[in-house]
Amino acid sequence: MLETTASDIRYALRQFGRNRGFALTVILTASLGIGLNTAMFSVIRGVLLEPLGYHDPDRLVVFANGATPVRFEETLSSARSYDGLGAYMNGMESLACSGEGEPEVLSGARVSANFLDILAVPPLRGRSFLPDEDKPGAPPVAMISEELWQRRFAGTPSIAGRSITLAGTGYAIVGVLPAKFQFPFPAADVWLPRPSEALAMDPRSRPLSPILRMFGRLKPGVDLAQADAELLVIDRQYDLAHPGMLDSNMAVARRMNRPPEHVERLKDRLVSDVRLKLWLLFGAVGLVLMIVCANIASLLLARATARSHEFAVRAAIGASRRAIIAQLLSESALLSITGGMLGVALAELSVKTLRGMTLLDLPRSAEIRIDGPVLLFAVVLSLLAGLVFGLAPALSASRPDLAGVLRGRGLTASVSGPLRFPPRSLLVVAQVALSTVLLVSAALLIESLARVYRVDPGFQVSHLLTMRLTPSPVRYDTTQKRAAFYQSLIDQISSLPGVSSAAISRTLPLTGWAAAPIHVIGRAEMKLNERPVAIVQNVSSQYFQTMKIPLRRGRNFAAADDAGAERVAIIDETLARQFWPQYPAAPDPIGQQVLIGAHSPPTKIVGIVADTRQAGLTEPSTSGIYLAAAQQPPETAGLAIRVQGEPFALVNSVRRRILALDPDQPVSEVASMDQVVEASEGDLRAMMTLLEVFAGVATIIAVIGLYGVISYSVAQRTKEIGIRRALGAQRGNIFALIVGNGLRLALAGVLLGLGGALIFARLLQGLLFHISSADPLTYIGIAFLFAVIALAASYVPARRAAGIDPLTTLRA
Repeated sequence: MLETTASDIRYALRQFGRNRGFALTVILTASLGIGLNTAMFSVIRGVLLEPLGYHDPDRLVVFANGATPVRFEETLSSARSYDGLGAYMNGMESLACSGEGEPEVLSGARVSANFLDILAVPPLRGRSFLPDEDKPGAPPVAMISEELWQRRFAGTPSIAGRSITLAGTGYAIVGVLPAKFQFPFPAADVWLPRPSEALAMDPRSRPLSPILRMFGRLKPGVDLAQADAELLVIDRQYDLAHPGMLDSNMAVARRMNRPPEHVERLKDRLVSDVRLKLWLLFGAVGLVLMIVCANIASLLLARATARSHEFAVRAAIGASRRAIIAQLLSESALLSITGGMLGVALAELSVKTLRGMTLLDLPRSAEIRIDGPVLLFAVVLSLLAGLVFGLAPALSASRPDLAGVLRGRGLTASVSGPLRFPPRSLLVVAQVALSTVLLVSAALLIESLARVYRVDPGFQVSHLLTMRLTPSPVRYDTTQKRAAFYQSLIDQISSLPGVSSAAISRTLPLTGWAAAPIHVIGRAEMKLNERPVAIVQNVSSQYFQTMKIPLRRGRNFAAADDAGAERVAIIDETLARQFWPQYPAAPDPIGQQVLIGAHSPPTKIVGIVADTRQAGLTEPSTSGIYLAAAQQPPETAGLAIRVQGEPFALVNSVRRRILALDPDQPVSEVASMDQVVEASEGDLRAMMTLLEVFAGVATIIAVIGLYGVISYSVAQRTKEIGIRRALGAQRGNIFALIVGNGLRLALAGVLLGLGGALIFARLLQGLLFHISSADPLTYIGIAFLFAVIALAASYVPARRAAGIDPLTTLRA
């Protein structure tokens, strides 16, 4: 058997040497399908299938909703289902350099002191946090990432005890975490204890208390259902112990209709946002591979027909059907394995591209790689692809009509069989159908994204430069100091040539938000957890001018609205309609007073502005209220700069002005507002881009297959066409006959594909915006597109057929 196989391979190599163009075409086509599938499998495996890099990761769980420090402490004292329970909160710490380099912003996280014990991960250097370091008033300590250790401290072994300055405070480094350690996600640069003090790190959630994420390790034998049942009891006990005293955070969560509190595995939470998207993309590249296999099978069928005399001679001198099948499968396997080798190289390139796509926010992206299991997948896929696209030609060629072939009729009859369409035509129909599925899906996403970008965000996007500032809470430890710093900064930047205006806001639109309960003074008293919720922003007086948000009624913030003046606020029209349904008719909201959050003084409404899409372009306008930054300056702020030309041309000038005011002031998240808007819909854009690529590849392959089938049909029917011309058929008749055949194939494929698209596109419904997955215009448009494609693919063969000389044909 080995000798026979070796002989078949040697013969296949000689065949490919004589037909290099054919072999190269098949190999490149196979590499495309195998490479894309291998790349997507590496993503699926790294993100969804591979266990987390912790000991016994299936016992690591997180709580679905957040908790205030009080709720966390009570849960910690009551829970019995865990070997360890902790809390964390992501944030941003500003790292002030000690005389070397520019200040920078690091990704930081507050974690319980026992977080490494729960994860069962030892530090790379030094030690973990001690229990006493989790108590208020403990000395400031930190752990840093291996990457930061190498970058800022050159990997010095004596890192323990060194100091790092964060938010103006010196922290003693007690340990270094291993390379690629990720918790919480995304990975942090620095970890600090005492998560209940997270507002010192990311105070954007004020006036609310910090929302902590709880996590833990289940005891052996405890499942998720038991943990859920215990948590339900603990929540009820908390509500009974604090009647009418629900903290504002939990009020916000319940008012925004978040799901009930429950426990889920850490891995499931981590990938919950991308799981469906990745499986859809994997299904899409699977369709591309099926189209590739159908296209190659069509090529091999044509080649088998051309070699009909060879197979007939082999059969006539005693070759068995099994031997012919083995020979042809050896050839197809050799082609697919060679294509698979090239496909692995393509997969490596594709993986790097996917990891570099900032629009596609992939958790665990560092774990996506081409390793042993992925290579094994590529090998198995190559062999299966070779079997799939080689089987039909092998079966057809292994039963030649000996008498017909030796008389010169070829394999046409035996290949066609009793079917209405020959096998190659059926394969083309399949290619068109699968391509239609991908084209419809891509078209729906394109139209959805177009509708998203047609949404009015409520402000003018163009010519806006944005960045984030995190002033040191030690240097700017009072309201007056922060307000003075922000005003000086705005004055300095506004004086730059090319700058129209500048402003600060707690968060800029589409980059995050914080909410608080609102109560109108003079109305019936409501419990905190029953009050309507609004997004709260602290903005400078130039904010509405800079963002070009129209003022509908009242006035803007003025210079007199400082810390010593009466508290004032500006509301948007959504909030005005929420509390005063007759707006813009009487009663007028201007002059009314409101309470914001749990402990705010009365605040007077002095103006009403147009709505903005703070949470996202696909989200409805949410009630918003703006506070004067001069009275309540945010601890961290977004900076918006309206420029007259290209936004990025002023980045260096703005940085110099900021460093001139404070040499230790880091700047982060530098972007134009156009980029911010684009990033806010990153998932939709990434899915659209990838499906566009897959659909484009699939369509090109299907068109090539359609063209090949029609050209082959013309070549096979030359004698028939010559006879038709001799009997009086005109060139137009022949042209219409060939084009009609192409259109029939395309129409059959499109009808099948539209049915499949209805099923596949339904899975995309969660990504679509203001368009149905069964949008009739999209389906009609794709059908019309393929009709045009079929006409284009049929034109050259039809023209060639119409030009056949009947006399020359009859003489032959």
